[in-house]
Amino acid sequence: MLLFTDTDSLCCHIQTPNLHQDMSEAMDLFDTSNFDPGHSLYSRKNYRVLGKMKSETGSTPPLEFVGLRAKRNSLSCGEKSWTKVNGIKKSYVKKKVRHESFVDVLRNTSQNTKATFRLFKSTNHVLNTVEITKLCLAAMDDKRYILDDGVHTLAYGHHSLNLAQ
Repeated sequence: MLLFTDTDSLCCHIQTPNLHQDMSEAMDLFDTSNFDPGHSLYSRKNYRVLGKMKSETGSTPPLEFVGLRAKRNSLSCGEKSWTKVNGIKKSYVKKKVRHESFVDVLRNTSQNTKATFRLFKSTNHVLNTVEITKLCLAAMDDKRYILDDGVHTLAYGHHSLNLAQ
């Protein structure tokens, strides 16, 4: 199942008894240079080779994915998580945004969250420090129709949405 796509990446849910066994049968397709060096699939053969697939989490299997909207997602691997919040300062995301925040917003235990941070802004060649407050996490996706379960979505214009009207 496809979870999200971006310009140079995609995330999908793969159902297989042993993903690493399946990968070992097609190693020419993968860059496994970010796997643990002691892992059986670790190799630097395809390191930074264009067109090769690379696991964002290395050899650690992801446990949970939350995608709130375009460019707002989190991937948890237990101890570590990868969060993407486009438009919010990276230092703010690193310090204050956690995978649990994504889950809370998705499950509606927390309303929208806002991020307040300072940055430099140039106006007419004069530098100023400004404080900005932006919407950080929100469960409302303006590009997709959210189904009744609150998790699955369909693109606006999908043929099954027309049947419901």
